[in-house]
Amino acid sequence: MKNSLQNIENEFFNKGFVKAKLKKEYVNKFKKLKEKIKNKFRDNFKNNNFENFHKSVSLKDINKVRMNIISFINANDRLKKDIYLSLKTIIDSLLGPDIIIQKSINLGIQMPSDPSRALFHKDTPLSSYHEIVLWIPLVNCQKSMCMLMVERNKHSQAEKLLNKKNKLEKFIKSYGQLREIKFGEALIFNTNNYHYVPINQTKKTRWAINIRLKNLFTPYGERNLLDYYEIIKLSPLSKIFIK
Repeated sequence: MKNSLQNIENEFFNKGFVKAKLKKEYVNKFKKLKEKIKNKFRDNFKNNNFENFHKSVSLKDINKVRMNIISFINANDRLKKDIYLSLKTIIDSLLGPDIIIQKSINLGIQMPSDPSRALFHKDTPLSSYHEIVLWIPLVNCQKSMCMLMVERNKHSQAEKLLNKKNKLEKFIKSYGQLREIKFGEALIFNTNNYHYVPINQTKKTRWAINIRLKNLFTPYGERNLLDYYEIIKLSPLSKIFIK
């Protein structure tokens, strides 16, 4: 595990993002989460699975349904802890012993050919530069179902093209990396990393949870501790002074 963790740290440092496997026991918890979602929203699913959700919900209605599902999963008090524990070794290695997590879990549902999506961007300075995003798909993501990432060493080139649409699109096609992420895996990236969500040109619906974490004592962005985050882990020393 030590060599594997070192490789993950190195890749994250060099690129600004890395793919990682969830701990096996927590993959089962995500399977149960999917069962709960499907049972609660069975009228929306009808006889379809997650990948075929678009066959029973229209583009017009999808955001309303998505927000209802987000409310449902956030009512699960244990889910944020399970997300953290599913990648604990890697998160602790990247962030240190005192960790806070975004209060509200987000869920993206992108149906085939849906044009509404996040364009080429990075999450800073709204988010802290000292923050990571966990992008955890609930289905196997392939091809254009995936997040497109740009390595850190290409950022200066990207920034020169932000107001040049055609050249930027060529740059993204040349240097953007589509990481295929299976159910049971996660994409971890720094909030200061450029990323892009392409139009889903597959015949499957993409489902992915995302949530942000940072060290309690690192600088914040425009989001403050009390409004946006909650403590998920404290070091023994911090526990003495934080009640």
